[in-house]
Amino acid sequence: MRKFSTFQLTLMSLLIALLVIQTYVPITIFPGAPTITVGHIIVAIGAILLGPGGGLLLGTVWGGLSFIRALTMPPSPLSVLLFTNPIIAFVPRMAVGFCVGWLFKHLRARIKSTSILAGGVALVGTMLNTGLVVLFTYLFFVRNPAALLQAFGRASSTTGLFWLILIMLGANFATEAITAVVITPLITAPTLHMVERRHR
Repeated sequence: MRKFSTFQLTLMSLLIALLVIQTYVPITIFPGAPTITVGHIIVAIGAILLGPGGGLLLGTVWGGLSFIRALTMPPSPLSVLLFTNPIIAFVPRMAVGFCVGWLFKHLRARIKSTSILAGGVALVGTMLNTGLVVLFTYLFFVRNPAALLQAFGRASSTTGLFWLILIMLGANFATEAITAVVITPLITAPTLHMVERRHR
């Protein structure tokens, strides 16, 4: 495992501080729906600038913060049901950090535009996070959907459980995907060269 430079450790600390702040400033589109965060953007930026190892660490921190917030200060009933489950809280976030860093590292030689590549891998990371949350939520609640439906604010639903989860989380995904594609390249493109020069 490679070592991080002092500059990279400082950058990592800054990104972790931003993750802590965004965890406690939630945005919700629909009542009862999971909150929209910029955590995926922070993790994607870190993964691009610090590599898959740094991305994995940031994803783990993001998952831990989601887990702690759901236990202590949940923004919605649905957040309690989903993110007090360690698998739902940690695995998607960790996957985002590692996969975004890995993809950027291995595709950089083929895709010359840093901005296009950064936006593309950030989009993939957002899709991966939402997709895994949807998948794990379905797997954990498919046998007993009553609690999940109640958290959605529906005593019953004629819509299949999987599609209901996908629709509710999909509204968040659209906003998160757009912000990730726009913001991630704006920050990483001018910063990446400086990070690489200062890495020893």
